Amino acid sequence: MDRKELAKEFDVWPWEVDDWLLWGCPAKKIRTVWDFNLEKVKIWLETKKIKIKRIRPHHLLIKPLFDQRWFGERCPICIDRGIPGEKAGKVYTLGEVTDGKWHIRRAGIPCGHSAYLRYLEILNSSFVRDKMKASLKSRVV
Repeated sequence: MDRKELAKEFDVWPWEVDDWLLWGCPAKKIRTVWDFNLEKVKIWLETKKIKIKRIRPHHLLIKPLFDQRWFGERCPICIDRGIPGEKAGKVYTLGEVTDGKWHIRRAGIPCGHSAYLRYLEILNSSFVRDKMKASLKSRVV
């Protein structure tokens, strides 16, 4: 059983399983993939008295929408927390390889908040369509 399967079994986020590994969860690493024995993990969770932070059901059913404010100059998470715009993290576009796939993400510096950009979601968003229309209008004029 791999990390995602274990997370699904316990109804937790995959990064919760990463925390368990740091705390000593029994697992074998085969090359780059962790292999878990479900029974051993259950026993380990009980003996260590680790509280499982389950995902609320509505998180599984709703597809998250990308916050358009990430296309701005300042971090929307910082702004939501009450940090004024000029003090909120400056947002930059970064590229990275994770799990063998190329990802683009917007990251606030120095705050460290970030959001992955999903290509299809962004291309189909009204934000991109509005930008395309504006650029086409400026070319025609």
